[in-house]
Amino acid sequence: MLDMKSLFMKQASKHSRNIGLAVLCAICFVFFISATNFSLINTYNTKANSMAIDNFGSFYTASNNSVLKFSADGKFLYRYEEFKYGKIGMIDVTNPMKMLVFYPDFMTVVTVDRYLAPINTYNFFELGYQNVSAVASSSDGRIWFYDNIDFRLKKIDEGGKIFRESQQLNIVLEEAPNPNFMIERDNKVYVNDSALGVLVFDIFGSYEKTIPVKGLRKFQILQDQIVYFEDNQLSSYNSFTLERKALTLPDTVEISSAVLEKNRLGIMKKERVDFYTY
Repeated sequence: MLDMKSLFMKQASKHSRNIGLAVLCAICFVFFISATNFSLINTYNTKANSMAIDNFGSFYTASNNSVLKFSADGKFLYRYEEFKYGKIGMIDVTNPMKMLVFYPDFMTVVTVDRYLAPINTYNFFELGYQNVSAVASSSDGRIWFYDNIDFRLKKIDEGGKIFRESQQLNIVLEEAPNPNFMIERDNKVYVNDSALGVLVFDIFGSYEKTIPVKGLRKFQILQDQIVYFEDNQLSSYNSFTLERKALTLPDTVEISSAVLEKNRLGIMKKERVDFYTY
């Protein structure tokens, strides 16, 4: 059984004579593994709309009103459930100690701890914002969001005070983005606009570039790769080499999503989720 580091080192040894380690980090990724390496370790019956995995390999599923947490071995652990804010739009498990549950209809974010117990609530209407379409957790405990009225990426603390904000993106890009997903990873903020691509910002909120991968709803950032589910497989885009690669999954029947981290893979189907190791 190989973890991501072992997979990387194995591939790196074949290429180290020709390219530097920095490029290798971007190129060598789990997409070199074969589908025959996957082993099913557990299955759980549930109807979910989305699936996520944190840095420790714990899995999460989100339905209209609830979030379930599973161990790295696919064992059910905890449930979060709330009905008063409408349907869950997205969850962000980047910080497993302070995860985000976003309710777009009520413009509300609930932060939860590792046990899925509520910590704090952000109501964007009460904070003075009228149109927020995407949010993300920050490594410093604050949250990022995109203000569709002001055309800025912003970071606020628990009291709603603005800590960082970008330039007005409708001026910088010469058109107004309409983000549907964002994530902070490795001191970068990745903001997805399905029509424009993935907008990249530094940790201070300054726009850097746009990665030309379009049509996405959500993705993961793993070792400088944009990893996303598409056409019953996981695909990756390398922003350094511009290469696209694909990983054939061990099951391709009625799949609606898939996520991976370290040596774990989760596959979401219509009425269940499957957990694999490799």
